Amino acid sequence: MPTKPSLLVADDEIEIGEIVKAVAEGLGFEVTCVEEGSTVVGLVDRMKPDVIALDLRMPGSDGVEIIRELGKNRCKSGILLMSGMDQRTLTSVQSLGNESNLNIGSTLTKPMSIDAIQIALSPYLGAKEESSPQTGVEAADTPFDFGPAILYEPEVQVKALRDESALRMRVHAQWHLDDSRVIDAHELSTMSIDWGIGKGLSKILFTQSFRNAQAWANQNFKPAIAISLDDAFLTDLSTPDFFAMFADQHRVPRERLAIEIMEESLSNEKDIVRDILSRLRIKGFKIDVVAEGEGENILPLIGKLPIDQIVIDMSHLSKKNNFYSDMETEFLYSSLTSVAYKNEIKVCAAHVNSYEILEFVEKCNFTSARGTQILAPTEANEILTLYQNGKLSKISRTN
Repeated sequence: MPTKPSLLVADDEIEIGEIVKAVAEGLGFEVTCVEEGSTVVGLVDRMKPDVIALDLRMPGSDGVEIIRELGKNRCKSGILLMSGMDQRTLTSVQSLGNESNLNIGSTLTKPMSIDAIQIALSPYLGAKEESSPQTGVEAADTPFDFGPAILYEPEVQVKALRDESALRMRVHAQWHLDDSRVIDAHELSTMSIDWGIGKGLSKILFTQSFRNAQAWANQNFKPAIAISLDDAFLTDLSTPDFFAMFADQHRVPRERLAIEIMEESLSNEKDIVRDILSRLRIKGFKIDVVAEGEGENILPLIGKLPIDQIVIDMSHLSKKNNFYSDMETEFLYSSLTSVAYKNEIKVCAAHVNSYEILEFVEKCNFTSARGTQILAPTEANEILTLYQNGKLSKISRTN
């Protein structure tokens, strides 16, 4: 059986190390992470890893010092340089490593995408497999497609799409496993908790989402973006400042960003959550709350928290007989939308997966809707093509 290649990740940013580790393990690496620069050379001597992913800015010893010592020790590991500094600095250190007869490979500029990490690591995985005993089965010549992926789920006005500026795109995260299985957003949330990578994974997804938003803006397509917030951010008082800085760095206007949280998150650490949501709202972000059940528990919170939109899951309607003519159900949702509108809060119907449900949410005066009846979660390039072809203004009546 082929031996797994080994990877040493040296980065003092724990979240970045966790993301690189998760992607690398998905590719088939055995991974060790270290946060202190002064321990890197000793670990390399003991482990003799196949690959070293080395951050240039680390406490104890910086990347140049480590490169110099690895050169003296005639290190044979492949080395990937990582840094948030400019490409000229990375290239300079890369040249220094090559002059020291080190095997310097790709350079990764932070923030780095999942694709970039996979591309940088995959040659070392292939090299290890080629050096392993032959089994008589040729390796499949297919690109790696593991790790997190982003799709976009359009959220449109229920009545009409006369104003395309009201169009929203909800970020829909997935994780692709190496066995071709796709983990949906709910399972992905559970997995991120188990792995302890919630915040790190979220930052990667935010970066990709903001880059796509920039690319869309270059084509004069500027929808609002709704992003689900990991609970780990709701216990960190620096979250509003982080998001403001992050959005500004990527040149995405704050008023075009909606932060989506689960209703159950509001019951945890109430004072801290109220503090964070209030400051996010003050800084210009919109706040969406995904209600549990049929939204009955969200009513007491209306007027007490800076909520801009309530999101209601409508998938359960498909299990009800004659829901369209059920007066009690209609009254429940119509009352919710009425109370929300009086408080200047919009109401979105999620999982609108049939024409009948779409008609029902129209009757109950929902503001907007999303689901497969509108459009299934779709890649950024396809969304842009639909916009350029004028089809986004017609999708509320498709299927």
